[in-house]
Amino acid sequence: MLNDRILVRTDTEEGERRSSGGILIPATAQVGKRLAWAEVVAAGPNVRAMEIGDQVLFNPEDRYEV
Repeated sequence: MLNDRILVRTDTEEGERRSSGGILIPATAQVGKRLAWAEVVAAGPNVRAMEIGDQVLFNPEDRYEV
């Protein structure tokens, strides 16, 4: 049961990426506390503010892997 939790799908791309300003960021670049975007694929019955398909920003160090 998810209860008040959500299940998200993260982008597993680990290669180079481009910022919104057009700057190329290499795969080796590390940022201390980087947040990640993910798509909601399931939500528990007690979740009120999110729906399936929403994009959420979360801390990858603060998660449960399934």
